[in-house]
Amino acid sequence: MGLISSRTGAAAALGVSVLALAFGAFALLAALRDDEDPSAGRLVQTRLTASDAAPVLFELDGFYASTGSDGKLRALYVYPPGYFGHGRGCRVEWRPFEPPPAEGEQPGLFIDPCGGARFDRSGALVGGPAERGLDEFRTEPGIEGVIVDTSVLYCGADASAPMARATPTAAVDREECELAGAAR
Repeated sequence: MGLISSRTGAAAALGVSVLALAFGAFALLAALRDDEDPSAGRLVQTRLTASDAAPVLFELDGFYASTGSDGKLRALYVYPPGYFGHGRGCRVEWRPFEPPPAEGEQPGLFIDPCGGARFDRSGALVGGPAERGLDEFRTEPGIEGVIVDTSVLYCGADASAPMARATPTAAVDREECELAGAAR
């Protein structure tokens, strides 16, 4: 009977050791990733395609993958533009049951909980105190979905421009924004 107990104890100790080693390796990799220069960015394979599905949050990379009314998949930065985003650490939240900003569009809006601004699925400003739409990262087709390049952030469409919401331009057609102190 003592032999069975010793084997069971050894197996349990080995199992705990393996779990501790795996957890330690995961924590080390996460710490190394967090210490990277946030302006360096990286390429993220999303495995998403343009669809009418709800936006998907990529928490570690700091963006929502969202398909706008134009059918394009965009990588919208989680921080709202201006002081309220980075300065106060506020992140936009996807609210799927908010009424659509225009007739014929799907319900749901991005809401800035600190400043009160509201943005549609394309990241265009539909109301509130923000000076522009949501900033975004460049996307390009990949083998299995869309690849997001988080090394450069492009400013959202200027809210004062005529027809800014109706005709969103590609992120690369806008000026670059700074990732100013955002914890990504």
